[in-house]
This record gives sequence, C-alpha cells and structure tokens, in this order.
Amino acid sequence: MHVKISVRNTAFFICTLFKLFLSGVAHAIRNLKQIDAGNGQVFGVNSADEIFTLYSGTWTRLSGSLKHVSVGPAGVWGVNANNYIYRLDNGDWVPVNGQLKQVDAGGTVSPAGVNMFDDIYCLQGGQGASWTNLPGKLKYYSCGPNSCWGVNSGNQIYIMKVRHYYGWEQVPGSLSMIEVSTDGKVYGVNSIGDMYTREGITSANPTDTGWRQVQFGQKVKHVSYDLGHLWVIGTDNSIMDCTE
Repeated sequence: MHVKISVRNTAFFICTLFKLFLSGVAHAIRNLKQIDAGNGQVFGVNSADEIFTLYSGTWTRLSGSLKHVSVGPAGVWGVNANNYIYRLDNGDWVPVNGQLKQVDAGGTVSPAGVNMFDDIYCLQGGQGASWTNLPGKLKYYSCGPNSCWGVNSGNQIYIMKVRHYYGWEQVPGSLSMIEVSTDGKVYGVNSIGDMYTREGITSANPTDTGWRQVQFGQKVKHVSYDLGHLWVIGTDNSIMDCTE
C-alpha cells in the first residue's frame, strides 16, 4: 500500500506501508516500539524486546532481547531491559562494560548514549576503552557527522557541534525523541506525536535555520532516516518506509 505525504514547502514523500497478514514474525513486528536505520541497514525492537532486522525486504527476527537498538558507522549496538550494553559481532550479541538506557551508533567511530540518570557517555578509543562522561543531562541522544543532538527530561532540544566543541547549545522547540542520520539530517517527534525535520543543515552550519513539521496524516512515535529512506512507526504501530 502506498500513501502520499508531504513536508511543508518541500518535496513529497511516497510511503510504503508494511501490511502484515501472517502470524509469527509478521505479528511480532506489528508492535515495534523503536526503529533505527544507518549504513543501509534497518533494525528495530518490539514491545516484547524482540529484535528484528530488514533483510532483502523481509523482516527477520534475531536472537537476544533488547529494548533499544542502533545501527550506524560505529556498528550495531543495543541495550536490554536491565540497561546492559551489547554490540553485534558476527551475528552474536557481545556484552560491553557499562550501563545505558539508550545507545546511538551514528557517530563516525564511537557509540554514545545516556544512562538511567540521564548522564551522557561516549565510548572513546575503540573497544576496551572506558565510557567517558560528557557534560549535561539528556534522556535521548543521537550523533551524525557534524553534530550531536539530544533532548532532556523536559523535552528541550540541544546540539553539540562536533568540529567546534563549545558544549551544549539549546535549540528552540520541544521534542521527545530525536535522530540524526549518517548524512546529517535531523528528524524528531514531539510529545503528541507530531514529526519535525530540521531545514538547511550543512557541515558549515549544523544547526541550520529552523524546524518544519512533516505533515503525515497520523501520529508518530518513532522515526529514523538513512539513504533517502524515512522510517516511521505510527502510534497505531504501523511501519512505513518513505522515500522522496
């Protein structure tokens, strides 16, 4: 099924709605609560913390149990219900020291994330290195090539520019989750399920010019963008792959 949606004053998106008829995997992914796309891959977890990846157009269940998963230049990472951290290595989930409630693999080399106290951490120096505590408090954190973005417990939005580190800078607006793609595009969802994108991002101006609402026709709970594909989970648990 194809649904046409628009971004205000920008190009149209064509969305493919995944229609699920079968039991088993098809039934399980009806309840995806989080999705992440990066490096041409798509991963997600459902309300039972089961893990799925999209392979050759088919959703496949992976072993293990995670409440949040992320894929990007830093690899595939996830955290479970007890906030333990795992990295996917040759098909196996390998435990990594530390605890996080949300992890992001979108940075150029190192994963990062936030713990149960909203403390922010980055794994610097490769495997075997320790997690470095960054300043500030965030409940959701995501990095791209030029900047890292996050939202705090009050849904306030912050940016940290990677190439010119001046700490966190507050950005006007309110979002409950935010994601940065590997090409620097930024999408987010607010507390009532409205989706927004940040306009005019460049390497020289990673903050860009302002937010524009994506007119989607339904409420959204999670979003991720990669290689021209906007992945959306609706509050009705629908999964959509949208392309310009």
